[in-house]
Amino acid sequence: MIKTISTEQLKPGMYIHELNCSWMKHPFTRNQFTITEKKDIKKVHDIGIKSLKIDTSKGLDIRKITSEEHSDSVISSKEQPSEQRRSDSSLIKKGTKKNLQQIRKKAKDIKSLAVDAISNIMKDVKLGQQVELEQVNPVIDKMSESVLENHNALLGLSRIRSMDTYTFEHSVNIGVLMMSFCKSRGMSEQVIHEVGVGGLLHDIGKALTPPEILNKPGQLTDEEFIIMRHHVVDSHKILTNTPGISQNALDVAALHHEKYDGSGYPDRKKRDEISLIGQMSAIVDVYDALTADRCYHNGQNPSVVLKRMLSWTGSHFNPSLTQEFIYCVGIYPPATLVMLSNHYLAVVTENNNNLLAPSVVLFLNTKTRETIEPTFIDLSRQEKLKIISSESDHKWKVDPQKYLDIF
Repeated sequence: MIKTISTEQLKPGMYIHELNCSWMKHPFTRNQFTITEKKDIKKVHDIGIKSLKIDTSKGLDIRKITSEEHSDSVISSKEQPSEQRRSDSSLIKKGTKKNLQQIRKKAKDIKSLAVDAISNIMKDVKLGQQVELEQVNPVIDKMSESVLENHNALLGLSRIRSMDTYTFEHSVNIGVLMMSFCKSRGMSEQVIHEVGVGGLLHDIGKALTPPEILNKPGQLTDEEFIIMRHHVVDSHKILTNTPGISQNALDVAALHHEKYDGSGYPDRKKRDEISLIGQMSAIVDVYDALTADRCYHNGQNPSVVLKRMLSWTGSHFNPSLTQEFIYCVGIYPPATLVMLSNHYLAVVTENNNNLLAPSVVLFLNTKTRETIEPTFIDLSRQEKLKIISSESDHKWKVDPQKYLDIF
């Protein structure tokens, strides 16, 4: 039975049928889901929803909850620390800045370790050696720990890379993005680990691709593109012969170039012929490739890429998974340069419950061209200040990492 209730009546175990708001305005990966813990209830209150619909055939009914339980489940969205209600959101709670700096420093070290690992593994494969998961698992364990602690840190670093090490950094980024995507969907730590392995090794076959094709600074010929495409087959063959490799890791490597409508490669699989992990990896691979700087083009702004990818749903990508990926990385992912309504440039540092209002660092008045002391603001706590556009790093000659390192 579908029933409308007040959000103050929400209780773990209830099944949400409708949130009474668009998917763009809530932080959940699905429109229909079971409330599993009290923090889910707080998220509902935080976005200002007053009432919603539950399905009592799939979850708890309000009548089955005692008044004592009900009072325990009430979380008032108005009960916020006074510091958080202040209009000056540049104030940060004591210890928060230091904690974020430590998390980002740790994430940076982990990314460097992962880049070195995949670089060495590819060198070994070129020499005819077998991939050994003993080289991979310790790195993935550290990446998994970072993603589970605060996935924004590694996501922000995925935007910062060198054209000279693209293949290696792309591999690390696919691992990070797949792990974050699976975490966002509530998948198990085991699956998160397995897709991390798959992401890091998904292009291992490129170790066998002729370097003059792999590193060509321009468009490939038809013949060269056929050779380049073969890296997927090579990757799958190499990993199939790797002792202990999981099916999820194999799917990332074998299916990340397949498309939802069957126009991909190498096997032109479509829809349900592509596993869930394979469909997710196709989304992640295109996102990272389009946001990357290459010798023949500048990377596009993440929010622009996400809009393009939405237009490709149903053909290239699974539509619902694409929306879930946007929930994961945010409409304005960490390290995105944005213009605010007060004409200041800012860098996105973290996403929160409101995808349109992330936390940012302001640093430049674009009207006067005057730089200011970098200032942290949580836009979700600002009524007037909003993002009006995403901006190009290259146009403004800005290194987002500089501002991520501050906060």
